[in-house]
Amino acid sequence: MQQRYMLGEQRVMERLVGLGADGETLNLAYEQYWRDRPSLQQKLQKAEATLKLLEAADSAAISQRLSEDTASFAQTATDPEKTIAERLAAQQQHVSELKKLFENPPPIPPRAMMPADRETPADEFIRLAGRHADRGAQVPRGFARVLLDQDPPALPVDSSGRMQFSTWLTDPQTRAGMLAARVQANRIWHHLLGMGLVTSVDNFGRTGEQPSHPQLLDYLARRLLDNGWSQRDLIREIVLTRTFGLNSRTSDGVLEQQDPANRLFARGRRRRLDAESLRDSVLLASGQLDRQPVQSTVGYLGDQATAVGSNPVRRKTDYLCRSIYLPVIRNDLPEIFEVFDFANPHLSTGARTGTSVPAQGLYFLNDIMVMDAAEHAARSLLLEYPTSSDQQLIVHAFRRITGTDPTTDEEIAMQQFLEITRCELTANGAENSRLKALGHLCHAVFGSSRFQYLD
Repeated sequence: MQQRYMLGEQRVMERLVGLGADGETLNLAYEQYWRDRPSLQQKLQKAEATLKLLEAADSAAISQRLSEDTASFAQTATDPEKTIAERLAAQQQHVSELKKLFENPPPIPPRAMMPADRETPADEFIRLAGRHADRGAQVPRGFARVLLDQDPPALPVDSSGRMQFSTWLTDPQTRAGMLAARVQANRIWHHLLGMGLVTSVDNFGRTGEQPSHPQLLDYLARRLLDNGWSQRDLIREIVLTRTFGLNSRTSDGVLEQQDPANRLFARGRRRRLDAESLRDSVLLASGQLDRQPVQSTVGYLGDQATAVGSNPVRRKTDYLCRSIYLPVIRNDLPEIFEVFDFANPHLSTGARTGTSVPAQGLYFLNDIMVMDAAEHAARSLLLEYPTSSDQQLIVHAFRRITGTDPTTDEEIAMQQFLEITRCELTANGAENSRLKALGHLCHAVFGSSRFQYLD
């Protein structure tokens, strides 16, 4: 439990839970070290003071120190029958061991912020009119009656009941488990194809929409249950289908007339990449993306994660890891998340809002990360294709960034842009005008709809 100086006082880090089989043991050892560190520092200082007395060979002062603070001596150094040299060597070893322990804290274990049971769980009160201090009747913990098709599990009085609730909710033999499987399967379909079989992703009740393909939804839910709730297996099965690979563009426009909302999924759904995919795609195209798994991204934040006010540390996104590893602080999201419709962290969000506003285009024009990625992409292309012509470089750049080849009109427009930009840079005395011009071209492609949208 590391101490940090903040807001004029020493504060303890937020409680983090260790992950993995040995996570809690490692986390407890880590926190215990930081709890013991102040007393360890004091012990080291006293041992160093005793060492100075032994180095001075002041017998009277040593005897007095021994009577007042025996704990500051090494075991051998307390023996008056030993020579000063022997006692001094023992004390030096003692100080060295304390210093090594003090200067080498255990590594931060993999940790995460997560809810934990209170020491004394209790039933909650109704808050009248939403006022926290105005309590109404006490409501006992229980289960949604509409989903009960058998007696609910008993809730222990000495714990919150979250474990029993989650077990009941995911039991494939109960009505609740079958509903949860349908909801989860629908969310996976929604994220992969841009629209759920039930369009009201967060509402499966009477006021929600009916599924467009109820038998398909039941099939997907059953596959999810049969595979032990493996989302990976279900995702693999969906992305290997013909439906997932359909293009959003049709040749005759008949499908748009017959099914304008595309509820039959006879064509793909054009949509913009979400905030995380946009950021990852920029880094991937530039060759900067670090695909290695990352340990906890909140461990280093400590109490900075919940500090009041603006905090540039927790808003940093200049890490090269995948966006899934970036910390999400509810009241202080990174700018790219705020601009590109990141899910509201305060709520359970099955379907994100989709907006198209000027700030999104301005972000790609002016963000340092995007400009830096464009320069890296250009440098990488010139290293990989050193003898290619401008026309070939344009095709390589467009293919790397968008995953497709440019149309004839796009290729002509990019050739003109590249020539004009390079001439202007050369006229202004810029060095490496070809590299910089290609970087500007990559920057422009990053800002295009061909990069930002799935067709």
